[in-house]
Amino acid sequence: MSPISKALFEMSRRIPPEVLQTVFVKRLERWRDTPKSIEEQILSLVIRPRVLPDCDLVGGTQIWVNLDGCRIGGSDVYETIFRIPKQRTNGRSIMSVLEVCFTDPSRISAAGIAANGQNNMMLQGGQAVMDAMGMIPQTSTARIELIAENTVLVRDVMTMPANSYLRCTVANDENLNNIQLRSYHKFVKLVEWAVKSYIYNFYIVDLDVGELRGGQQLGRIKEIIDTYADAEASYEDFLEQKWRKVAFMNDDTSYNRYLRRMIGGNR
Repeated sequence: MSPISKALFEMSRRIPPEVLQTVFVKRLERWRDTPKSIEEQILSLVIRPRVLPDCDLVGGTQIWVNLDGCRIGGSDVYETIFRIPKQRTNGRSIMSVLEVCFTDPSRISAAGIAANGQNNMMLQGGQAVMDAMGMIPQTSTARIELIAENTVLVRDVMTMPANSYLRCTVANDENLNNIQLRSYHKFVKLVEWAVKSYIYNFYIVDLDVGELRGGQQLGRIKEIIDTYADAEASYEDFLEQKWRKVAFMNDDTSYNRYLRRMIGGNR
């Protein structure tokens, strides 16, 4: 079960089915249309156009991309443009760019010491002192900009090495399969607020018009929908305050990097 299918399953248990049927099916169906289910309508009207793009904007997955062979030019000697094919991002779009590293990020730092089999604390301390006295080489730059889909502009670098790597955040899997099982309930709550916001914003005026023109007694349905007046604000708050943190902790690369920077580690 994906988080999307879990959310669709839960909606009729959190919102009265009669309300969902009225807003997502009866309001939109025409006599010549093929009958649609509530789940299909929620997926096409709420989750795909709104919830998933918002999840990509506040979350995503951090990856390293090899830039070898991706250069397409630049406006001057200090600017370089790269177009990254989607084969290198697992078919996903780049949402934000973080840095360009001029060495392979998978290599360890004190490679010479490790290669000689002399990896001990004294040699590491001596190497740290020597490194502190030497010049600091430029190993990366954050002067980068996403100028088009999967197209990156790197500034302030005259010569780009062939073994450069881009650290970036790409969109989630289209079915959110990168989200862990224990985070499904948070996603369901996010979808619930989005559906309630849609119901209120797209149907509250129709309710009043129907009551004025047709004299319809809407009763309980109108009372329920009136309680969704704050759903949009609740959706925005939940997205920023809850789901942003959940998405960050679901991205192993970003979360592990954050923990390493907090507690440090061996050189």
